[in-house]
Amino acid sequence: MKINFMKTGFFYLVFLVLTVSASFSQVSSEEIKPLDSEKLKGKIEHDIVVAQDGSGHFKTIGEALDAIRVYLPKPLTVYIKPGIYREKLVILGPVTNVTFEGESPETTLITYDDYAAKDNMGTFETYTLKVLGNSLTFKNLTIENSAGNVGQAVALHTEGDRLVFENCHFLGNQDTMFASGENSRQLYKNCYIEGTTDFIFGSATALFENCEIHSKADSYITAASTPEWVDYGYVFKDCKLTAAEGVTKVYLGRPWRDFAKTVFITTEMGAPIVPEGWHNWNRKNAEHTVFYAEAGSYGPGGSSGERVDWSHQLTSEEAKKIHIYEVFAGKTKPLDFYGNRWYGYENDNSFNLEDAWKKDVKNFPQIKPRAIPPSGSGSVTESRGHVYKKLGDRELELDVFSPVHAKLSRPAIVMIHGGGWKAGDKELQMPMAMALAEKGFVTAVVEYRLSPEAQYPAAIHDVKEAIRWLKVHADEFGIDSGRMAISGSSAGGQIAALVGFTNTQEYEGATELEVNASVKAIVDMDGVLAFHHPESAEGQVASEWLGGTYKQNPEIWDAASPLYLENPDLKPILFINSQYPRFHAGRDELVSKLEKEDVYSEVHTFPGTPHPFWLYDPWFDSTINLIVDFLGKVFHLEEN
Repeated sequence: MKINFMKTGFFYLVFLVLTVSASFSQVSSEEIKPLDSEKLKGKIEHDIVVAQDGSGHFKTIGEALDAIRVYLPKPLTVYIKPGIYREKLVILGPVTNVTFEGESPETTLITYDDYAAKDNMGTFETYTLKVLGNSLTFKNLTIENSAGNVGQAVALHTEGDRLVFENCHFLGNQDTMFASGENSRQLYKNCYIEGTTDFIFGSATALFENCEIHSKADSYITAASTPEWVDYGYVFKDCKLTAAEGVTKVYLGRPWRDFAKTVFITTEMGAPIVPEGWHNWNRKNAEHTVFYAEAGSYGPGGSSGERVDWSHQLTSEEAKKIHIYEVFAGKTKPLDFYGNRWYGYENDNSFNLEDAWKKDVKNFPQIKPRAIPPSGSGSVTESRGHVYKKLGDRELELDVFSPVHAKLSRPAIVMIHGGGWKAGDKELQMPMAMALAEKGFVTAVVEYRLSPEAQYPAAIHDVKEAIRWLKVHADEFGIDSGRMAISGSSAGGQIAALVGFTNTQEYEGATELEVNASVKAIVDMDGVLAFHHPESAEGQVASEWLGGTYKQNPEIWDAASPLYLENPDLKPILFINSQYPRFHAGRDELVSKLEKEDVYSEVHTFPGTPHPFWLYDPWFDSTINLIVDFLGKVFHLEEN
């Protein structure tokens, strides 16, 4: 990961610049014309290409920054072609939702050479790049302070919130990276950071994942100044600590301020890391206020036996709690422009047919999982992979199943999988979707954003957009858009009920489709109707989706509960339930409301069943028949 040629191989870099492809694949060369940054100052909303040879919109990054409209209505990308950009740059606070992308850190370098003693400018004016804006991403770049070993000289100065640096290199000596800002959350992925003394310092909450941290001198890596009220300071996960030849004595950190927090988790530590690990900066009192910790350190410098007694060795369970979701929860919502977690997410595969069966068969040995029938069976037409919603690079898909010989438009069922709002997949609904298609319905199984990716109400907005998309494409699939139902199982049942009973902007979300998302009927299979209820057992999993516990967010818990809707758009609903009351919390009260409004409903319970009964024989066919009979009554379908 080291790039020493940056210091000595100028002509080699020039050669690389001349030989690398002249344009980014994301931007057609036909679209690129030189622009005047003065005339367009603060006006540009489209993607920008910067190229020193004049083949882009601008020759310098500074000109591009001047031209970008502040508080952009939608994200844009500044593509930076290979070159050595000698610029001192400030990205101001009003610049948001921009990605700055180079071709690679080896070929795209931003450099400057200010230092603290130069004209007495002080540490905080020595930056090469200062980032004050929010919701910004940097990829494939090198940021360098080339002043040399002359004292404090900052390469990167960051104070904005929701900042992501991916595959970037940060070069310097003392104070290379000022990762600061009391409300700033910063993610560094697959980066290389080098320096001599305190070369990662400041007050930010920053997570470093899979990074190489390279010490160039016997000194200190970190110098955090974490505020007392901040839960996390610097967190290093799966990183590697290396050192230059001749370096033998490196400390993990020392406290710039008394409440410094720094944690290393599963980090490979080279021999230069001193046995004691940490330093108190000659302030004994700081030993009682800082939080310095490790978990799973390994390598020659990773031994915990001689660490200072005021540092902490975390258990595996304690380390698990220092998760990216917790680190970046912050005091503001962790959302990007599209409502997703701005720092990305990890797929949760904990709920799937095989694992569910292995768990349930222990108590219900008679069950057999109903798998997805093989394609090409002849009775059902499959049409998969339709993108119904785009969120930047993220695409949400749905699959449609139709009766083969249907001559007229057919009623449709939009089907929503379960998994505790955090796991599961639309494939879990496919066996039922195909079985219902064989009964004459057009069915669609829908992918939606789960809680690791985006919290409530993102899933509700997604499902409603899927309904709109199907209505727009009704003729293509033979759908009678006036006879559409929604069904869901477990968490999907709760979503189905909430989608079916609501029609206000809070639940609808943004859309460009000029159709509504209403349905005529609802099928709820073991989905709760009230999160906070005597029968409900919802806790941690619901909290992850709803953005906090009931005590923390009672309004959101109630808003997500179909039972507690103030002005529900009531629809006929079928409840199919297992033996467990917790999965139909609020059902009986809701049935009473429906009866008072003369809205049709049915309740069916399978005694002695596991929660996900719809996945298994012997209840699969019975579940299908109940759905067919119910929708036959609601849609006044003729018997086949």
